[in-house]
Amino acid sequence: MNHTFSGSVATRQRRAAFTLIELLVVIAIIGVLVGLLLPAVQQARESARRASCLNNCRQFGLALHNYENSHKYFPGACYTVDSAGVGTKANPAGKEHSWRAYVLANLEEGNAMGLYDFDKNWWENTAAIAIQPSVFKCPTALPASGGYASIDGPTRDSDSAAPSLNPNNFGYTDYEVMTGTKEYVVPDAVNPHVDDGDECDSAMLKDRETKVSQITDGLSKTLCVVECSSRPDQYKGKGSTSPTGSTNQCIAWADSLGPFKLHGINPADGEKRRRDSGNAPFNATNEGEAFSFHPGVMATTFMDGSTHVLVDNMNVIVFASMITKAGGSYRASNGVTEPPISFD
Repeated sequence: MNHTFSGSVATRQRRAAFTLIELLVVIAIIGVLVGLLLPAVQQARESARRASCLNNCRQFGLALHNYENSHKYFPGACYTVDSAGVGTKANPAGKEHSWRAYVLANLEEGNAMGLYDFDKNWWENTAAIAIQPSVFKCPTALPASGGYASIDGPTRDSDSAAPSLNPNNFGYTDYEVMTGTKEYVVPDAVNPHVDDGDECDSAMLKDRETKVSQITDGLSKTLCVVECSSRPDQYKGKGSTSPTGSTNQCIAWADSLGPFKLHGINPADGEKRRRDSGNAPFNATNEGEAFSFHPGVMATTFMDGSTHVLVDNMNVIVFASMITKAGGSYRASNGVTEPPISFD
């Protein structure tokens, strides 16, 4: 048999291999792809967390309406020392309670509800308040740092007579109701709230129940629940991710000192100030103000039970108009025209 060769010597086949330059190019491309992929993954995760947070807000709206259907009124935002010895429809014993205690059953938190006694103050319900209901926690909020010192009610606010309490023993909350707006959030020339009177009141008030008929601005235009994340830590300044080291006024989900009013807040340092058109509506501090860790936005519940995501660069007066329940947002006597409410 004859064999034919191309040339005098049979050529040997060589194995293909990457050169060093080709390898470096491949590594660089992989690095770029990973760099593009990570933000997308993080964005997808945050989107899922925000959806979970909005679901919590939806549960609050449903729970409050189920409560109202049964009692014909919404519970007070909180019951304080002012109700002691007086009592109200929802709080005949005159003890200190949070609105959250009244809707535990409607939130399907039977374990906590079965242990909670309204004839005792919230801090006396030691077994119930040690439980951490998941519905009170936003998945984006930073976890509690712990190691808190004991603190009593009067030190935190004159509305409470609570003894010295250790916040490390309690379940916490990232959600709250607002009781109204203060009168000097913006300069007087554009200030729709001039005397901190009834025009500044929200739909859920301290030591008072509210009927649907009293919310004359409309349920769909009146805020109910906002975020106030990562209490009992305290955060100050827009974009802050490091706690100040101080303990927040609210130290537990059952704490009667949780609710707050809208103040004028400097977005840079989270400090309160009056009569400034640059005040932030929210996300500047979680110390007695609405605050979320969702980038640039906050999840909310309105009094009709609907949920919305609000952007934190919205006009502070528009935000104030959402808080008030009875025409306190823009008054014709001030010559201020109310703009449409917009959502993200």
